[in-house]
Amino acid sequence: MTASVLNKTILPNGLRVVTESMPDRDSVTIGVWVEVGSRYEDDATAGVSHFLEHMVFKATPTRSAREIALEVERLGGSLNAFTSREHTCYHARVVGRDLPTALEILADLSTRATLPAAEVQKERLVIAEEIKDAHDTPNEWVHDLFAMQMWPGHSIGRSIAGTIPTVMGTTRETLHKHRARFYRPDRMLIAACGNLSHAKLVSLVKKAFTIDTPTGRVEAPSTPNGAMVQRGVAHREINQTHVCLGFPLWKFADPRRHTVLVISNILGGGMSSRLFQSVREQRGLVYAIYPIQDSYQDAGFLGVYFACDPKHMLEASNLVLKEMGQLAYGRIGATELDDVKSQLRGNLLLGLESTSSRMHRIARHELYLGDYVTPGQTMKAIRKVSAADIRNVASEAFVPDRLAMAVLGPVPGETVGKVDLGALQRPVRSGRKRLTARPKPASSQRKSPSRRA
Repeated sequence: MTASVLNKTILPNGLRVVTESMPDRDSVTIGVWVEVGSRYEDDATAGVSHFLEHMVFKATPTRSAREIALEVERLGGSLNAFTSREHTCYHARVVGRDLPTALEILADLSTRATLPAAEVQKERLVIAEEIKDAHDTPNEWVHDLFAMQMWPGHSIGRSIAGTIPTVMGTTRETLHKHRARFYRPDRMLIAACGNLSHAKLVSLVKKAFTIDTPTGRVEAPSTPNGAMVQRGVAHREINQTHVCLGFPLWKFADPRRHTVLVISNILGGGMSSRLFQSVREQRGLVYAIYPIQDSYQDAGFLGVYFACDPKHMLEASNLVLKEMGQLAYGRIGATELDDVKSQLRGNLLLGLESTSSRMHRIARHELYLGDYVTPGQTMKAIRKVSAADIRNVASEAFVPDRLAMAVLGPVPGETVGKVDLGALQRPVRSGRKRLTARPKPASSQRKSPSRRA
């Protein structure tokens, strides 16, 4: 494992800087994280976080949209951004010596973008096309439908891009208000990994991010109710039926997360996994099947996605539920558990070769844990996961009346009501009735002690 040094500094205005120095690398990946995403929006402003992420690339006081792109690309680097349910991130990957340039551009975008009115009008159309594209991609759209079934009526279950009506109603004033409310240093994090000096980066951040912390605090969003899950069908005449099914789980900081990770890999962590073998290899019902999992500051979920012929939807769903139920009441062999842990160790080590994945890792740990968990500590926690831990967590999580399910395809709406929830429970063994022993003659029977009335 590559040697690295992690450092953290909190500036007087509340801005956090976390770095992982890796002197043997040529590159640096740096991200500006803002604690705002789609769950911080209301029905009228749905999609505004994602809209703002688009708009900051349009212009700053010193750069046009083309100059923003060209300045990083001429260095051989990359510049991009994403919006999630709880965060917005602007990130760049460059050669180590070009880190000052990348940081200055990211600061320019995230704190000084001008949000031109003419560009707002054009970007409405662009984002509307992005939403249409997602709707026309069933293996993508079904995940949004699943979130809506997992947390119905709550902002965390809403599509990150919003809807076409809310996007078309977004104004420059809306974007300015959103940025003023959330893009503040006490809600921002600079995370960087690669060939860098922490002290030099902190010095650069102080010069580039000259923003004061506004008064007051941003209220935390309401916690979603994991007991309000639903199951629904979105009818569409397509060749396959796309299915997401799963259960609400716990927040990122919950110590059971390592057991959940092991469960996820037992279910679908590759071609040797239970779901791949049972649903695809043995039954031939699907081409694609894999686990879906995420966790947030106060909620999470674990589930499965697959796509199949409409006539196989119920059979495949019941097989998936059966495999999930087996983790709660079935046997988990020592060899299988060791193999999964070995696989997770390899996945972790391979991921650590990328400065981008390491930047995301240290950022998520800071945002959700307020601390850093080393790869060694993570593997130690995974090695401790026992078969009993898996059964306990699975029995807690995979409760029949907490199953959320989204089905997209040419199937009737009542189909989800036919899913066999009993597949999640321990089967009742049926067998021949046990014969009672023939009583012995009275003279040879032992007398029972007398009982008082």
